[in-house]
Amino acid sequence: MEKNYITITGMQHYFGTTVFKVGDVISCEKEFDNDYDEEAIKVMMKTFGKVGYVGNSCRTVAKGTKSAGRIYDKVGDKFFVRVCFVTDGSVIAEVVNKDVKIHKSNRKIRK
Repeated sequence: MEKNYITITGMQHYFGTTVFKVGDVISCEKEFDNDYDEEAIKVMMKTFGKVGYVGNSCRTVAKGTKSAGRIYDKVGDKFFVRVCFVTDGSVIAEVVNKDVKIHKSNRKIRK
């Protein structure tokens, strides 16, 4: 199975990158009422609410990752990603399978 990686951007409008830790499993939800992007996918954390968006332009998608538009039809309305890398301006995360169970701490994945 091909791994799908995404770039999370826009954190500067919310809580910055400090709320992201490598290994975190966080939820993503399609945002159907977004006036600016028909393929918008918001990134949510239980503690903070909205913390960013899945990048969807050449300026916001890191090389080697997929845009929101590229994964939009391959994921459900809500899906999960695991944080792989955190930089000053973006977060790289892997889309995880539906059958992955999230540990209570929201920081570890069990298969």
